[in-house]
Amino acid sequence: MNRNAAIVLTIVTALACGIPSFILMCFGVLALFGAQMPEVMAQNPASTPEEVMLGAGMFLCFGAVLLIIPILVGVFSFRLSKKEEPATIDTIDYIPPVS
Repeated sequence: MNRNAAIVLTIVTALACGIPSFILMCFGVLALFGAQMPEVMAQNPASTPEEVMLGAGMFLCFGAVLLIIPILVGVFSFRLSKKEEPATIDTIDYIPPVS
């Protein structure tokens, strides 16, 4: 894999996974602080605080998993894109002639 492909792959995964992860994590933090969206509460008026904390924890965990994906893709793609340098005389071990 060349370096340009690694950059493009990292940018695509950052847009596809990174931005939704931040949105999920923001919703999780808002749920932890008790700021609920009215539409969600209208559909389920009998939610308990435990259910709200479980939902907030799930949002935070899914957001963290989605955030890790672009980081891992970037690390592995750039590691694979490094090209090995050809061997030169300085890097070849000197073997003395047989006497």
